[in-house]
Amino acid sequence: MVNLIIAAHPDDEVLGCGGFIANRASSEKCYVLILTGGATGRYDDEMSAILRQNAKDANKVLGTAELFFEDLPNQKLETLPIIEVTQIIEKYIKKLSPTRVFTQHGGDINRDHQVVFEATMTATRPIVGQIVQEVYTYNTPSSTEWNFYEGEKVFIPTVYENIEQSIDKKLEAMSFYKSECRDYPHPRSIKALRLHANYWGLTVGYEYA
Repeated sequence: MVNLIIAAHPDDEVLGCGGFIANRASSEKCYVLILTGGATGRYDDEMSAILRQNAKDANKVLGTAELFFEDLPNQKLETLPIIEVTQIIEKYIKKLSPTRVFTQHGGDINRDHQVVFEATMTATRPIVGQIVQEVYTYNTPSSTEWNFYEGEKVFIPTVYENIEQSIDKKLEAMSFYKSECRDYPHPRSIKALRLHANYWGLTVGYEYA
């Protein structure tokens, strides 16, 4: 089984799929594609290199098979033609032949996340010869729960991953993103992320999910 986790920013892959990657890395290929540098508009230019190194360190802990970076404009993905983002994702699908693809939830408050969702759904549309068999969206704490959409845009999970054995690796990986972690009770604090996983776990009979 080959998995491709698509993230708009460095840290999204850990927030959304860190436990999954740590669970599956020993038996399945888990690739991560990060589409923006995550710094422009928030930090000085040199922060992009720091976040890229953070991503390398975090994904090494998780056991990611390979980490790929693009350099699309952070917090400006809506300024690009959607076909440009779609074609980049299609390029990696062709290169990696993933069975499963994980992407941002389309109802997130972050506009970059919404664009990545739309581009992923276009790149994985069920045409003849499509490699991808399954597409999932993931919850990104401090983005998914902060929007106020109703109906189909609300994140209502139907698939859960038991991460009782990998929660510590997920949190260790996130700790490399020092600039992105916040103090409790911010949802991107280490303590809150453990509670977040505990909440989802309790809804389906696990300690953490």
